[in-house]
Amino acid sequence: MNSTLFTLPVGLSILAVMAIGGSVLWLLRSRTEARVRAAEQRWKLLFEQSPLSIQIFAPDGQTIKFNQAWSDLFKLSDEHGYAFNPLLDPDLNASGAVHLIRQAFAGTPIKVPAVPFPINVDPPEHRWIGGVLYPVKNEEGQVLEVVVIHHDITEMKLAEQAMFEINQTLEQKVTERTQELVQTQGELAKALEQERELAELKNRFVSMMSHEFRTPLGVTMSAVELMRHYDDQLPAEQRKELFNDIHSSTLNMAAMMEQVLLLGKVEAGKLACTKLSVNLAELLRKLVQETLAAAQQRCPVQCEFAPDLPAAEADAVLLRHIFGNLLSNAVKYSPAGSEVLLRVRQEGVDAIIEVQDHGIGIPEKDRANLYEAFHRCGNVGEIHGTGLGLVIVKRCVDQHSGRISFVSAPGSGTTFTVRLPLFS
Repeated sequence: MNSTLFTLPVGLSILAVMAIGGSVLWLLRSRTEARVRAAEQRWKLLFEQSPLSIQIFAPDGQTIKFNQAWSDLFKLSDEHGYAFNPLLDPDLNASGAVHLIRQAFAGTPIKVPAVPFPINVDPPEHRWIGGVLYPVKNEEGQVLEVVVIHHDITEMKLAEQAMFEINQTLEQKVTERTQELVQTQGELAKALEQERELAELKNRFVSMMSHEFRTPLGVTMSAVELMRHYDDQLPAEQRKELFNDIHSSTLNMAAMMEQVLLLGKVEAGKLACTKLSVNLAELLRKLVQETLAAAQQRCPVQCEFAPDLPAAEADAVLLRHIFGNLLSNAVKYSPAGSEVLLRVRQEGVDAIIEVQDHGIGIPEKDRANLYEAFHRCGNVGEIHGTGLGLVIVKRCVDQHSGRISFVSAPGSGTTFTVRLPLFS
């Protein structure tokens, strides 16, 4: 009896324990399910409301899910969104991003750099979009899905492009400004060089005028003084000689002034070239006679003219300046009695005129400046001259669209060759 009374409470205790255990298990399950539901709710809320574009793919690359931020970024309908497969997309293939994306589907977390991606808007645009891909695996290591979080750096790229364009603009402005400064410096250097040349020209002019005018003025003044004080005591022959000196000196000064005025007209662009019919051979023979008379037959001049030269179309006044100066120089800078040769021939429409002498020649160092105003060669010594003759010759040749050249050997003579298109 004692045994019976003892076992009954024990049986009741077992049932109570079992009941209590079931309640505990139910309570634990309920709490677990609640936590799971809460976790799912939090995940859903985080996924849907996240400002980050999130997309989930199946192992074959097919889209499983995407959030609102993804739709806002790519501007695709749900139909096109779920049809999107990054492994098959032609734009991602063209950009080379698919190679990296495949690594994520093979199980490796990967970061894909931003690439230009077309967005379906009006007007169409490309946005720079990259992403971080995370493969989700089961306990066996198999990829169940791939989650990608996109990052849009379009604004950064636009800012970079704007900065690049600003830099390009600034570089262009710096280049232009540098070029302007270089040009200004070049113009300044040119102006300074012109100023230097002008000062040198002025000095040469003053030197020439003071030297070349002093001699004829001195001769004239001496002759005038003699005639003023001793005119009644001078023999007729001496008086005639003094008159001739005055006349010659006056002619020399007039010739010099004429050359200076002519050069001024040339430099001002006021020297016209009026072409008329000219008998070239006759004109040159007259110039030879005038040169011989002016030089008092100092050097004989031999003429070699091609037969049957046709009439020339030229400005006779300019031709006189050209060949009058060349013949005068040939005689002036040659030893007395040495022959000067004048040759004339025709080549097509060109007249070729050569003036050859056996005089002092032109030094090498003076040849570059030979056609500069008031420049005289270093070997002229006491031979008078203005340094204008060859300048005038060159300008008159240019007026005829011709060319002038020379060959020379110091001490052995010089040959000037003038080529003028005078014949039709």
